[in-house]
Amino acid sequence: MRALLPGSYDPVTIGHLAVIEEAARRFDAVTVAVFINPDKRGLLGYEERVALLRLATAHLSNVTVDFSDGMVADYAKATDCFCIFKGIRNEGDRAYEEGMAAYNLKRAGIPTELYETPAEYRNISSTAVRAALKAGRPIAGLVPEATEKALLALYKKNTPPPCGS
Repeated sequence: MRALLPGSYDPVTIGHLAVIEEAARRFDAVTVAVFINPDKRGLLGYEERVALLRLATAHLSNVTVDFSDGMVADYAKATDCFCIFKGIRNEGDRAYEEGMAAYNLKRAGIPTELYETPAEYRNISSTAVRAALKAGRPIAGLVPEATEKALLALYKKNTPPPCGS
């Protein structure tokens, strides 16, 4: 059985990796897919997000990484996914993901399994990592070790120089 873990992963965090590893234990095959929202400007392009996810999941033989600019439900159906697997950190996540689960089930007949993220990862988010990068603070312990160096290099590449430089 294949599970789909959709997200923006901008960038991948250790919380994301904990959810991916749990899915890898539960399912025969896992697809982690970066979904592109053309209305949002992220820190990293989808190619960079995919590359960082591949680094972070290299130790998981049943995990593949992909990207899509379509709808999650349509992608799940087209790739024969048994379910959508989502990590939740708090009640806000739960409410949002339950609504998306109902939509995806109605649209494509694909159920969603919600997984409560382990407590030690609940305060870690891509937003917090981006804020740390912007402020010049360390990101060790927020992102997978395998991706930290690459992420720092990508951040520098994607950050415009200060005005007047």
